[in-house]
Amino acid sequence: MQNLSVLPGNTSLNLLETRIVKLMIVLFVVFSLLPYGISWDYTGSSALTMEGSLTTKLQWGGLFLLATFILYRHLPEALQDVRAMNPFLAFVLIWCLASSIWSPLPATTFKRAIQLYGLVMIGFSIQLAEHPLKIMVNYVLYTLTGMLILSFFMAVAVPSIGIDYDLGGAWRGALSQKNELGQVAALSILLWQIKACRETVGIRSLALGILFSFFMLVMSKSSTSMIITLLTSGVFHLLRKRHISSSYSLTRASLVIMCLLTIAVYVFFMQESRLPTWQEAASPIAGLFGKGTDLTGRTDVWQLVEMEINKHYLFGLGYGVFWLGPDSLSQFVIDALHWIPLQSHNGYLDILNEQGLIGLILVILTLLMQAKMLITLSHQDRQQAAFWSAMLAVVVITNFTESSLFRGFVFQNVFFIFSLIAVSSSSRRFKLAKSNSANSANSDH
Repeated sequence: MQNLSVLPGNTSLNLLETRIVKLMIVLFVVFSLLPYGISWDYTGSSALTMEGSLTTKLQWGGLFLLATFILYRHLPEALQDVRAMNPFLAFVLIWCLASSIWSPLPATTFKRAIQLYGLVMIGFSIQLAEHPLKIMVNYVLYTLTGMLILSFFMAVAVPSIGIDYDLGGAWRGALSQKNELGQVAALSILLWQIKACRETVGIRSLALGILFSFFMLVMSKSSTSMIITLLTSGVFHLLRKRHISSSYSLTRASLVIMCLLTIAVYVFFMQESRLPTWQEAASPIAGLFGKGTDLTGRTDVWQLVEMEINKHYLFGLGYGVFWLGPDSLSQFVIDALHWIPLQSHNGYLDILNEQGLIGLILVILTLLMQAKMLITLSHQDRQQAAFWSAMLAVVVITNFTESSLFRGFVFQNVFFIFSLIAVSSSSRRFKLAKSNSANSANSDH
């Protein structure tokens, strides 16, 4: 099996450029996870201005400039990656920007769309480095481990900040909430396993890293993150080797799941003479994640958001303009609930609200194309395909109860955008290597 790091066409950055790429990876993790402005303000006021503050503009603007520098220095290779990118991701980017035409806040929509373009630029610049997957895994893991260590000391030394006593003493450490700490721990556990599979890792370091991450996961008391840990590890180890003697094992597994879902819907329809409601469909998932069938009040938010969706079902309201806090377009939701939500806790519902049915279809097609590209990549690098498949599974599932998909600087969104770029760029290089090998063989004859 070929190794991505030695594939023809993979640009070798100089030492300075490689260090810049590593710095961008570290900073993206820090900026997307630590509280905005590095201020542990849990009143909610800092979150309301999270993407409009000067600090945030300087942080991410600096990363966008660094990415521009790398891309400019290696423009021909970068353009090849752009041409090979998931075509539906390109349509999503165009649609988000185009929605500024009918958005009630065109400047806000334009700014949010440009942020997505900047994240895509960072993703392309990372892929220009040698060993891009190795660099991504290692430096994300190092940074997440550093955050877990910082969170441990904050929980022990400054419990007023590091522990959320309103949630039964759950640890949140240096992060904004317990679920974020749990997600960091869950991803760290997965990354330690991937690192051990792709390079030599001392057994003591591996055991210590996984055990410490698991300890922080338990202390966060995040049931969602515990399920994510099992899901990602299970998907990774299921797909990283060919357990079924078939080159189409992933396709067959997907078809089996689709058939089971179809049968379940058919049986329900035969019994009830109707299709299941959203609450009936979501209740098994809710039970798995330790939530009630009303998903901890999320359905109240969904019903209000659905009222807004009906006003602009096809084209959407405009990308990134609904959840802007008090005195914004979501004020009627705040008035009804008597608290300030910053998302509907359903990523697909938020996409339907802001980008319309057209935008939602484009996002779904993006996810399906990513799955197709992963099947192709698995024929060349099963471990890398297994890793990004685990990330795809997490994004698809968690966005039924949380909103992160194509949502600004949220860590899960940024990392997923990077995965979209990584899969398409890696597939292109493997295809190029295969073509060059075939041409070389023909010239020898």
